[in-house]
Amino acid sequence: MLHKWKTSLAVILTSITITLQSANCHEQVSFKQYKENTITVTSKVDLTTLPKGEIYKVIHPDFVLQYFFNNLDIFGYIFKRKRNIGIKAHLCLYRSCEESKYDLKTIIAKPQEPPYDKTFFSIKFPVGLQYEFQGLEFTSIK
Repeated sequence: MLHKWKTSLAVILTSITITLQSANCHEQVSFKQYKENTITVTSKVDLTTLPKGEIYKVIHPDFVLQYFFNNLDIFGYIFKRKRNIGIKAHLCLYRSCEESKYDLKTIIAKPQEPPYDKTFFSIKFPVGLQYEFQGLEFTSIK
């Protein structure tokens, strides 16, 4: 009887350990670490062609930012932008970013509102969507 109890306890502890290890398996990304090791892309990109696990840099006439895309969410850092310019992120259903009612548009910086540089932003994938986005576009807004 004691042997069965020890075996059951060992199985439970092993299960808890495996669960805790897999719960903490998210990759950490540091924009400071990757400041120089970025891939420069245009402000409109086909997400299906980007290599996984990289940080991308957008140099636009009105702003400079970096972002990391984990196939669901986008995490980024705005390095600088013009004071009178805001930034809109457009997650597109289609690779070409042609308009669709399924697109997701998010303002990540409003015009005339600080901070104007050194700003973190994130765009969370909406819960319950049954499709993936294929394009991403960052544009300036006035």
